[in-house]
Amino acid sequence: MTKLKVATFNLDKDNDIFPDRIYNLSNVIYKNRFDILCLQEDYNSKKFSTGKFLNIELNYNYISIKTREKFRNGINSSSNLTILSKYPIKLLDKLFFNKGKEDIERAAVFSQLSFKGKEILLINTHLCHLSSNNRIEQIRAILKKINEYKNFNTIIFCGDLNALPSYSEVKLLKEYGFSDKNSEFTHESRVILDYILNKSKRDISIESKVLLKGFSDHHCLLNIINFL
Repeated sequence: MTKLKVATFNLDKDNDIFPDRIYNLSNVIYKNRFDILCLQEDYNSKKFSTGKFLNIELNYNYISIKTREKFRNGINSSSNLTILSKYPIKLLDKLFFNKGKEDIERAAVFSQLSFKGKEILLINTHLCHLSSNNRIEQIRAILKKINEYKNFNTIIFCGDLNALPSYSEVKLLKEYGFSDKNSEFTHESRVILDYILNKSKRDISIESKVLLKGFSDHHCLLNIINFL
């Protein structure tokens, strides 16, 4: 049996005590030694990049795409989608929704993860917060893109979906064959908004937990995926 520790975490851009809370977070992330860390709202500017700073502690493989670029506190910055990976990872594609419209621009990153002889399709996304109908269209676009990668036996889908488990957009993913294990709150408002979903032809079991509370308005969601 082999284990893969996958985490997803919305870092809340440059809000609250920033970047001090990121400096404090780096030691905690280092101690947890996640295999994969999918980040949303990864603040990035010429002066400071949260994802790059965290990766200094890990020295992992690094993929990041810029989304939602604008002036924040007088500084031109972006709110990136980033993947930090202990194992080899390759960017396959990036999918943008409402490109250039900061309030609603969102994206999804498609990557190939090479893990102990297994090739895994890993997706990281952050969906729109304004409209369930918009999120449904974004999910449909993601599923259409997934259909282009039929050679993968395992798909891991991470991100902040801005949707409760009962919402149609989450149900759409489960109708496609995805499942998730988490039942704990992932946001300080005591709701579930963050997900690690999986779809696999392999025999797997999953342990799920929520941790790293207090560093963001979101909590970090961790899945330990056991390949049997």
